[in-house]
Amino acid sequence: MKNKIALKLTLYFSAVLVVFALIIGGVFYQFFKEHTVDIKKQEMRVRAEKIADVLSDNMSRMEQRHGAGIANSKFITYLDNVTQDFVWVVDSERNLTVNKERMRRAHNPKTHHRSSFFGLGGMPEPQRFNGPPKTPKEAYNRMPSQVKAKVERCFQGQGFVLEEYNPMLDGIMLTVGQPVYGENGQIKAVLLLHSPVEGLREAVWEGLRILFVSLLVAAVLGMLLAVLFSWRFTKPLNVMKNVAEHLAERDYSARSNISQQDEIGELARTLDELAGRLQLADEESQKLEKLRREFIANISHELRTPVTVIRGSLEALRDGVVTEQEDVQEFHEQMYKESLFLQRLINDLLDLSRLQNTDFPIEKEPLNMVDVIHDAVRSSRQLGTEKRLQITSSVDEDCYMLNGDYGRLRQMLMVFLHNSIKFSPEGSELLLELEGNRLKIIDHGCGIKPEDVPHAFDRFYKARNEHNKSGSGLGLAIAKQIAQRHDMELELTSKVGEGTTITVVLPPKMKQEQE
Repeated sequence: MKNKIALKLTLYFSAVLVVFALIIGGVFYQFFKEHTVDIKKQEMRVRAEKIADVLSDNMSRMEQRHGAGIANSKFITYLDNVTQDFVWVVDSERNLTVNKERMRRAHNPKTHHRSSFFGLGGMPEPQRFNGPPKTPKEAYNRMPSQVKAKVERCFQGQGFVLEEYNPMLDGIMLTVGQPVYGENGQIKAVLLLHSPVEGLREAVWEGLRILFVSLLVAAVLGMLLAVLFSWRFTKPLNVMKNVAEHLAERDYSARSNISQQDEIGELARTLDELAGRLQLADEESQKLEKLRREFIANISHELRTPVTVIRGSLEALRDGVVTEQEDVQEFHEQMYKESLFLQRLINDLLDLSRLQNTDFPIEKEPLNMVDVIHDAVRSSRQLGTEKRLQITSSVDEDCYMLNGDYGRLRQMLMVFLHNSIKFSPEGSELLLELEGNRLKIIDHGCGIKPEDVPHAFDRFYKARNEHNKSGSGLGLAIAKQIAQRHDMELELTSKVGEGTTITVVLPPKMKQEQE
């Protein structure tokens, strides 16, 4: 069996069945034995009471007829034969009357019968086969001491039941003592009714045999059910093991699809959820790796161009290729612009790295967000002069106090405005609108493709079109980090050919005293 857990479960279940069978067998044996003995005791009590009543009713007649009182051997022999038990009577003179024929057979070594009472009661070995007692008194004296003690109590009105093990019979023998009352209510004698619990061992073994057969059938059926249930129990575990192996091999599309309302079902759902997250993380990692490669290629290109221009200009000046003052000045201007671009690119990289580091502090203080909006609008108007853009602002109140870094918030708005200016057509309008806690930057530019909208704020992402030939693709990523450090949320909606709207959800205003 390849399924080790199923094999273990089957073995455990089999061991439980064996232990259960042993316990049930032991309990059955004990209770069955005690129950059988109790039934025998009750039957003997009833018979002893009835025989004692017969003896009591016929006491006077027996005394007149036989002159031997209640202890008449013939009558005892008659009762002994009728009841098929051993009936003995001890009279008030402590004379024991028994069935003499049985007594002779019991003390004959050649024909020794199991029914010897004197062998049952623990008599010393030498006394067992030294001949039958010669007198009733001697017969009483030969009785075991524990039996005689019970008889004496019975003369006080206390009946008894004595249970002993007889090694000759290899079984249990019962002795019931019952007082025999006279007409005046006095105890005239004690009836001893002695009987082996015959067939007890056979009955017990027969019951154990039936129980064993029943348990065997139940064990076979239980084993079949154990194998079936173990297989069904371990089947989802094997499925989850296969899923885990696929995940280890970077196949994150594997799913168990197990639906159970138990711990295994919860584990399967957790594994499927883990697989889904790993798949999503792998997809994001692949996208990030793609963006990283594109970013490196873009940055390499962006760095190569100004470096090449600066190097070419310096070589021309060093070699004296350019000597005219106007040409020299033009070369100097070009190198200055390229150095500014390099500086901006490096600053963007440093800003993004710093803002992503949670340990890097930003200087927050109470400020009026409206002042930041007006400042950003004034600065961006200079950038939109070449395109003759109309950049305006609209606020529903003159004061919106919050805790923030003035320079970083202005940088965030300038990123949004710079992008809007870059993608807006000449003569169009650009609006900053503050309503409540929502600040919107609205332009009427070329818009963003739907597939590019989810990645607009990603690092290294840069849309490829004629309006975005320059740039590092870090501006919106920097703006996003600034917004997150100020507990702000960013939303972007865009339609191709109609324009783009960036919404900044500001944190709640700070409480201030009204002057």
